[in-house]
Amino acid sequence: MSTSSERYLLAVLDNKTPTMRHNTLLFDLDGTLIDQFSAIHKSVNHVQNTLGIETSSFERVKAAVGGSIRLTLKRLFEDADLESTLPLFVEHFESIMMDEVFILPGVEAFLDKAKVRNLQMAVFTNKIGKHARATVEHLNLDHYFDLVLGAEDTPYRKPNPKFTHHLTAALNTDLKDCCLIGDSPFDWQTGQAVDMPVYLLATGTHSADALRAETGSNQIYSNFTTFAEAYFSDNLCHHEA
Repeated sequence: MSTSSERYLLAVLDNKTPTMRHNTLLFDLDGTLIDQFSAIHKSVNHVQNTLGIETSSFERVKAAVGGSIRLTLKRLFEDADLESTLPLFVEHFESIMMDEVFILPGVEAFLDKAKVRNLQMAVFTNKIGKHARATVEHLNLDHYFDLVLGAEDTPYRKPNPKFTHHLTAALNTDLKDCCLIGDSPFDWQTGQAVDMPVYLLATGTHSADALRAETGSNQIYSNFTTFAEAYFSDNLCHHEA
């Protein structure tokens, strides 16, 4: 059975206008809408200094991010107990999380255009939920979103379909009306698990080539500006105004 993204591509190849009209946009957070890698790196280094082990470079920490902070710490602290490293990380992260965070280029322009078109929008992230909501509010992005859902808000994380179904139920929307915009293979897997279109941006932990190699997706964009050009001109997944 073909996925929604594959059906769209077939329609393009057949020179037909896709009939998809998705009214709900779901966004990953870190690496998609915002960059908070500096605080993550410094907090990992804090844990390493506390434990008396060698600190990791920014590049190594960024490469380890993905799936949730629990998975990131497992990748970086293979021999350490997660129940000891996680509290150390969270305590430090919460003290510096807003210091160097910033909105990625093109994001606000895209959100403004989507809001004018009355599209429902939500943040769908594996970041700890309370951290995600605090960050979105700090950056004055909260007015765009009907919901910000993250890790620890439910027992689930992406790509578990139960997490996605929980979100759509909370938004009172149907999966056929949704698409997901993210920056990692976890986002791709999330969409594949429920037959939901996913559009990937090479603005986070993976380059376009790495995303293509790991997902096989044909819907990969260098940044939000290039994605917006395709999205608003070619009716990828939005409802026409």
